[in-house]
Amino acid sequence: MSSRFRKRLPIVAVIGASVALLCTIASTAGRQSNLADTGETRRVVETTTLARLEALHPDSIDDPAFRKAIVQSRDAPYVATVWLFAPDGRIVEGNLAVLPDSTVEGSATGETRRVLEILPAGTLSAEQRLAVLAASAMQADGEHDDLYRHLLRQVRGPDGSLIALVGVTYDVSPAAGSPRLGWKATLLAGFLGLSAYWLSLPAWVWLDARARGERAWAWAVFVLLGNLVALITYILARRPRQQAATAC
Repeated sequence: MSSRFRKRLPIVAVIGASVALLCTIASTAGRQSNLADTGETRRVVETTTLARLEALHPDSIDDPAFRKAIVQSRDAPYVATVWLFAPDGRIVEGNLAVLPDSTVEGSATGETRRVLEILPAGTLSAEQRLAVLAASAMQADGEHDDLYRHLLRQVRGPDGSLIALVGVTYDVSPAAGSPRLGWKATLLAGFLGLSAYWLSLPAWVWLDARARGERAWAWAVFVLLGNLVALITYILARRPRQQAATAC
């Protein structure tokens, strides 16, 4: 029985590895499809979330109706994070990873700061400089730029003065926030295939080593951790069958 099982394990390993490889290729292609930027999410975020905030014209950044609208915007379609920047550069709202009292100057990328330093004086207005730093801070905070895009808009008061900058980090495509069922199934199949491949190798080594009078558990654990390299090491180091039979 163990002999037949031992003979089948290499087949299981080959099939598992093949399934894992094919699923990896398919899931990669599916991921690229999920991340295709069709412009739909940008259009929705611009025409609903940002347009509504720009139209408020609050008296100050602490205006209750304005701050309530900011909070409500977090639940808008495709919105991942809503940012609120004060005219003095403070980050009032943003990603949870942003520390309280953070500033756009301190959160922007070093590259952005270096570019601003070498620009001739007067190239950018104070508002333009603030916008550049705020946009850089939003992008620097995101670790998955392929999943998200960023938008930044000015919010002005009734007299036209700058009240705040509002930023939105949003899904690059409708499928990015909720991957298709087929893509999830492909990932699951790939994981099962990889597991079948990975576990069949130490199982085969355990049976083979036991039949040869080797230290079966030690070799099995070695192959479980080292996989293919450890398997080759075992095959080169194991006793020949004749010698194993004589030793027994």
